[in-house]
Amino acid sequence: MSLFELWVYRQVQASYRRTRQPVRTAVLADLAGKNDRTLRYVLARLEQQGVVQRRGQRGGWLPARG
Repeated sequence: MSLFELWVYRQVQASYRRTRQPVRTAVLADLAGKNDRTLRYVLARLEQQGVVQRRGQRGGWLPARG
């Protein structure tokens, strides 16, 4: 896992702990100062690794359980 992927994962975790709501890609992109498409690509890779999970088509991202 790269440093940026680790940062994204920690942001997803922290936001979920605070709000108990899925995290939107646009919110993460604003925090990172990156394009939405870049964050979706990184989040899709993290999803393949089993670290985060998607909540529906437009629902946002959650840390993976278990």
